Amino acid sequence: MKTFTYKSILHFCAMLLFTLLVSCSTFSGNGRVSDDPAVAAQQREVEQLEREVKEAKRLSEEALQREKAAKNRLKAAEHELKALQERAKRRSEY
Repeated sequence: MKTFTYKSILHFCAMLLFTLLVSCSTFSGNGRVSDDPAVAAQQREVEQLEREVKEAKRLSEEALQREKAAKNRLKAAEHELKALQERAKRRSEY
């Protein structure tokens, strides 16, 4: 659980740093990314795709956590099944 917390803090700091860097670079030039509309449009496209990549990574991390939890539940259920089978076997022997 500690690893998950440290990862969360690390991701938060990385996102905060990225946001700070983007905002500083965007607002340092009179609030405009570029005077050229094509450059500005492409910059917005790149930023949108970067956001999509971050979201996909976040969803991937969540999916991995759900997969680990499901595997743990499966192992527990298999262990319980084995115990119940052993108990039933012992009852039938007596």
